[in-house]
Amino acid sequence: MFNNKKLIGRFINLRLLDIDDALLTFNWRSSQRASLINAGAKTINDQKEWIENRPKNEYNFIIELKDETPVGMLSLINLNHTNKNAETARFLIGNEESVKGLPAAVEAMKLIYGFAFDDLNLVRLYGTVASENSLMVKWQKYLGMKEEGRMRNHYFINENWQDAIVLGLLVDEYRAQSLPRMNALMSVSSRNPLA
Repeated sequence: MFNNKKLIGRFINLRLLDIDDALLTFNWRSSQRASLINAGAKTINDQKEWIENRPKNEYNFIIELKDETPVGMLSLINLNHTNKNAETARFLIGNEESVKGLPAAVEAMKLIYGFAFDDLNLVRLYGTVASENSLMVKWQKYLGMKEEGRMRNHYFINENWQDAIVLGLLVDEYRAQSLPRMNALMSVSSRNPLA
């Protein structure tokens, strides 16, 4: 599935983030859409530095259409080979207009889950979502994540303390629930991936 620098999907691909993505990702992270995720870099130069200094136990991806139009971002961080787990993070569709009618978000999650469980042989994925980001919590649960707990006052976002909702997915849950559900969602797309 992972061919050097890309995860290849039917509707979208995930390609590794590089320094040339600094302006784009900075703009996405500075948008209103990103108001419920952790604060990002304060300047474009800070974003470039952040990209250049990512640790080896991370995979940071740009979500792109088949014509290579970038539409979002998604990461797999805190990769722990000993305990066979990692955290999904930094999920953001930054170009909503380009993905209307396309299951880009679903396929992005399918690709990163497949990469984690099939290519990296992990047994668990986890992540946290700010408690006020109820739509993301609901969506992640719909895709198979289970709520595992809450870290109180974990994020200071928009001048407000928020709890972090802890979510997790095991490999058997992915195969039995998440994968069939994601495949079903993708099969009803109103857009042809080859158009």
